[in-house]
Order: sequence, then structure tokens, then C-alpha cells
Amino acid sequence: MRQIGLLLPCNVVVRADRTAENSVIVDAMNPAPMAEVTGEPALGAIADEATTRLQAALDSLNTQPH
Repeated sequence: MRQIGLLLPCNVVVRADRTAENSVIVDAMNPAPMAEVTGEPALGAIADEATTRLQAALDSLNTQPH
């Protein structure tokens, strides 16, 4: 189970928004589909927790003052 970090992608990408000046786009991959591929039920809960935390982080960025 310690190597699950290799399988569950929790990568975050920050890139310039070419359509808006002084703006960036932040994207994160949903780890849930990779947990499903393994067929290991215990990974579902881990992936769900990672998804919840990543989404909370992304949501907090949307509320930051400009």
C-alpha cells in the first residue's frame, strides 16, 4: 500500500490563462478512476479522500481576491 502514491495521481498543474491578463488556470487530476482500475476496494476510500482534498484546495483558489 505504501506505493499507492505512484498509482494515484495527485498532480496539480498551474498554467497561464491566455484569455485573461494576469490570470492562471489550476488543474488537478481526479485520482478516483485510477483507484477503480486496481480492483482494490480499500483504495476507493483513499482516492475519495484525495479527491475531496484536491477539490477543496481548488475551490479555495476560486474565492481568493484578485
